[in-house]
Amino acid sequence: MTMPNATRLPRVTEEDVRRFADTVEIRDARAFAAELQAFVYERMKAAKLPVPRAAETTAQTLARKAAALRTGKRWAPTETDIQRGRAVLLAAFNQPQNLPLTKFAQLADKSRQQIYKDIIARRLLALNVGPRGQKLPDWQLDPVKQQLTQTVLQEVEGIDHWTIYHALSEPLEGLGGRSPVDAVTPSSIDGVAEAVFNVLGMQVH
Repeated sequence: MTMPNATRLPRVTEEDVRRFADTVEIRDARAFAAELQAFVYERMKAAKLPVPRAAETTAQTLARKAAALRTGKRWAPTETDIQRGRAVLLAAFNQPQNLPLTKFAQLADKSRQQIYKDIIARRLLALNVGPRGQKLPDWQLDPVKQQLTQTVLQEVEGIDHWTIYHALSEPLEGLGGRSPVDAVTPSSIDGVAEAVFNVLGMQVH
């Protein structure tokens, strides 16, 4: 004889207990159903059968699943994690397209002071790793790409420059696998900027 799946065992109802009416006197059908349900569960536990979970609301289900994902200990990076992250930043910082401020100013035909002002005013994106000075992605020497960069910088104050750098320079599926700075054209600055905002999780209106 095949045992029914215990996890699908239906709850005993008042209608179910009426079948016993000819055998025993039932004064309270609801209470009898509850007692009978408890009796069945007890026997299932004694037999080490899986006991079905009581029905739960959607909110209860979500809360239970969220609780299962939480940990009692907050994650903190180890020394190795920090060193690995710093090595990744240094590798990106030292890419040939990221120019020292002095070199960028020379190619842009501006003074270093003006470049500093543009960085502070969030017209230019500058990268830094500790005391190594600042470097600027060379795509900002292109007027259209610089305008895209400035559009993003002006709207996402509070997000660090490295995060913005990656959002602008890494390929996006929505742009045909091209990065925003490679995909942008004079007529698509707003649309490409919107794709960058989506990557950064920003709702800009």
